[in-house]
Amino acid sequence: MKDNVKDLIEIEKRLFAYEGQDRVMSSHDLAQALREEDKPVRMESGIQKLDSYINGFEGGELTVISGLTGNGKTLFGQTLTKNFDDQGFKSLWFSYEVMPANFLKCFGEELPLFYMPARLIENSLTWINTRVHEAKLKYQINAVFVDHLHFIVTMNRGNISVEIGAVMRALKKIALKFNVAFFLIAHTMKVKPETELGIGDTRDSSFIEQEADNVFYIWRTKKERQAILKIAKNRRNGIFEKKITLYKISNFLQELQE
Repeated sequence: MKDNVKDLIEIEKRLFAYEGQDRVMSSHDLAQALREEDKPVRMESGIQKLDSYINGFEGGELTVISGLTGNGKTLFGQTLTKNFDDQGFKSLWFSYEVMPANFLKCFGEELPLFYMPARLIENSLTWINTRVHEAKLKYQINAVFVDHLHFIVTMNRGNISVEIGAVMRALKKIALKFNVAFFLIAHTMKVKPETELGIGDTRDSSFIEQEADNVFYIWRTKKERQAILKIAKNRRNGIFEKKITLYKISNFLQELQE
């Protein structure tokens, strides 16, 4: 009994003196500590109406860009990359769908500054975490793009929905750990072209939308070079169901001024 009391006293002494990173703090002390740390990175999309709705993107946020194949998901990501570069923010791309040479050609002659791994490895979140860490140390990146989700998911490992949920949580942790805005391109379920997309239309798992801070859907209209971008979810400002008309000029998307 005496030994148990001594052990308890020792444990309580250690807890009382504990100053680790996960220590319990008062709200006042925590607020002061956060003010003294680096503020979250905030980047404008360069699309005026989108920025007015969501107040830009912040480090630590996970944004899902979804839509049918060939409807502008990657183009929207490339547009953000160019606009971030114009503001002095640096992006890291994991582009699994096309060869690097073809991906770079999509930006046209005035190639913005961004970074890519010399070689891609599929289905490895540990590898992605390491490359993001490397790019943060070498180049002080602010944004990360992955195109697309199913290249980093192990498709034959039991319940695909649960597997995707684990991947989404891991990507969110990377965004928070390195203070980067993380953008994930994801496919939708099969729907008819020009159908308005919304919450519930991402493929294979509801966790995609649940874990994300922002969910955008994009689809082409009947008008040439025109697309609709829909804010289906914006956790920070509580914005939902806002739509923006975009059109393609040269190699990027711009807002249609009404």
